[in-house]
Amino acid sequence: MTVRVLVSYHYHRDTDLAALVAELGGDVDLFADSGAYSAATTGAAISLPDYAAWLRQWAPLLTVQAALDVIGDHEATARNVDRLRDAGCDPLPVFHVGEPWPVLEALCATNRYIALGGMALLAVGQAKQRPLMAWLVRCFRTAVPYGTVFHGFGMTSPALIRSLPFYSVDSSSYLMGRRFGLAYLWDDPAGKIRSVFFRNPAEVRPYADLLRRHGLDPARTIAPDYLRAGTPGFTRERAELGAASARAYQFMERHLTARHRVPAPPLPRADTEGTKVYLAASAREDFVPLTLLTPAGRP
Repeated sequence: MTVRVLVSYHYHRDTDLAALVAELGGDVDLFADSGAYSAATTGAAISLPDYAAWLRQWAPLLTVQAALDVIGDHEATARNVDRLRDAGCDPLPVFHVGEPWPVLEALCATNRYIALGGMALLAVGQAKQRPLMAWLVRCFRTAVPYGTVFHGFGMTSPALIRSLPFYSVDSSSYLMGRRFGLAYLWDDPAGKIRSVFFRNPAEVRPYADLLRRHGLDPARTIAPDYLRAGTPGFTRERAELGAASARAYQFMERHLTARHRVPAPPLPRADTEGTKVYLAASAREDFVPLTLLTPAGRP
């Protein structure tokens, strides 16, 4: 399958994206984002001219170029979209939770592909998901008359994306499992992600076949020294677990695409129907598991 990756300017302004694509086997779908939210949380600022120059530099490799959005200020976001277009870029507009509905109406009237943002914190927990679902349903209903499709920033909650036909979504969750002693596995019949504690035989045994399908050896994952820092196999096992979790999101993509069959919006590069799932990575080392997703990189 194609490896879909979201790269943020905030983290990857100095990354050689051509070399990255080569490392990942060449069949790579790159979604470029400014990383403005991450920058703001660290007190950093994103220069629009510098971001525009970065987008132009790597444009031949990019499927999507997200706008430099300003959460809480839709007028500033709109100005940035215009400035990026004037600079020769093709920015994807962004509509955020809490912004006026006429703004979305106007965006849908002039754009066939829009990103929805400001949702990540609201997608966690069932109580928070109810108002988010209501907001999303209104977004989709607004878009229907125009044929506009959506990207969901930080949106891989299975309950939400199984119900709503996003064209694309992204998430960094595939990197989280190894921090908490978990393998994330896609259970296709159930249509959900399974979180399986490795090193726990009672957790692993019922999902042994699923672990194998994701490229993991069930017997090895229950060993006491599995993924223990300082052991000889730690680096390799860390990469393999990350690859297994990334593969789960690839399997989820296949399931969602078959379920929704969202038509591709008109993009400069030839594209496919969705739902497409992009894997977001901030640190350079986070790409190591993704090199194992291609046939050349598998053990």
